[in-house]
Amino acid sequence: MLEEQLAHHSGIPTETIEYLLSLTPEEVYQDVVYRRLVSRLDVDELHRTLTVAREVYDEGLEAIKEKYNLSGTIMSGYTLCNWVLGFLKQPTEMADVLKYHASVPSSKIAASLPELLELLDEMRVGSAEWKKALVVFSLPMIATG
Repeated sequence: MLEEQLAHHSGIPTETIEYLLSLTPEEVYQDVVYRRLVSRLDVDELHRTLTVAREVYDEGLEAIKEKYNLSGTIMSGYTLCNWVLGFLKQPTEMADVLKYHASVPSSKIAASLPELLELLDEMRVGSAEWKKALVVFSLPMIATG
């Protein structure tokens, strides 16, 4: 079950993930529980390990893009990590993520997310925080409301 996989990789309780995924994407961004998750992410740790996260994604991302027919997208290690960090730096702009990703079906994002998280296991340092950040970043995009 996706919720359990996301909980496993992020350390966020399964019940919290289930709750947030039951909301509409717009409701997720406004939810106090979600905003608390965003505020608790360690942005300094993400910045310290940014280069490593990009390298991991640059090495493994292409296979995932091909598997989920996302090869025509601009997603790279650089862009994926920048989206996550940009999202955290500008919380008032968070909902804009939805319009920029509207061409990618939420089902593809949900299906590929466990593999995107598993790639981060290759990081020696920062893996846990990057996984949590990626899950938090992705929740509104896969929420079904």
